[in-house]
Amino acid sequence: MGKKVLKAIIIGGGSIGKRHSQNLNNLNILTHIVDIDEITNIDNILQEGFDVGLVCSPNINHIEHCLKLAQYNIPIFCEKPFYSHPKKLNKLLKIVKEKNIITMVGCNLRFLDKIKSINTNSKYINVYFGYDLKKWRPHQNHLESYSANKHLGGGVLLDVIHELDYLYYKFGDIKNISYIKNKLTSITNDTEDLVIGRIIFDSGTIADFTLNYLSEEYQRYYDILEDGVLKKVNLKLDNQMYVDEIKYFINCVRNNKKCMNDFEEAYSLLKHII
Repeated sequence: MGKKVLKAIIIGGGSIGKRHSQNLNNLNILTHIVDIDEITNIDNILQEGFDVGLVCSPNINHIEHCLKLAQYNIPIFCEKPFYSHPKKLNKLLKIVKEKNIITMVGCNLRFLDKIKSINTNSKYINVYFGYDLKKWRPHQNHLESYSANKHLGGGVLLDVIHELDYLYYKFGDIKNISYIKNKLTSITNDTEDLVIGRIIFDSGTIADFTLNYLSEEYQRYYDILEDGVLKKVNLKLDNQMYVDEIKYFINCVRNNKKCMNDFEEAYSLLKHII
């Protein structure tokens, strides 16, 4: 007997929602995208029955939409950042734990070979992400994007939490983290456009990080100390990492297995930076 054909509901029809839908369809999983303007009808849609739910809505709505999926006991994949009002977040953590709902927060960089191969015995790594926010979404006025607005959950620290996530994934528990958030330009309305910080891990490894909306050209890399020298590793993102990520989540659901970077794990990183 073949595997059951799964049905996925995707809340949010933006670029990442569409990407996940296409990748799921290629894995023979049926998808139903709910655009944000349809959200008032979400209960009627959910009553159709779904095996998994993906939250790809604007940042500020992530926890609210996860709570709705949890109400129906649906395994949840939530895009980053996994943050909202603390009371709502604590409520969600309590519900998914009580109901034993499988959860995962998007962490696609973990599925890149150049992240998997990071030498965790290294004592120093320097991480950099930078790109001009005006160029991120050419179809949209950058000042109207969530990135540029606090009330939409923007700001480069949470927007580019992937960098901190892969550091946490590779080097483990954090002993101390410090950072400075800056708004240096008018590229955002009221969110930080530059963050510079340092993490000291329990293992003793030191990680410096710079995240910004300002670099003229797209730059994403890390410098890692190996054999007494800093070696630069450029990161190139592709669709395969998203495919591998969603395949991993679906396999966890099919096998009723705890996911890496579930809500509890994602929150353990967030507690250090919010």
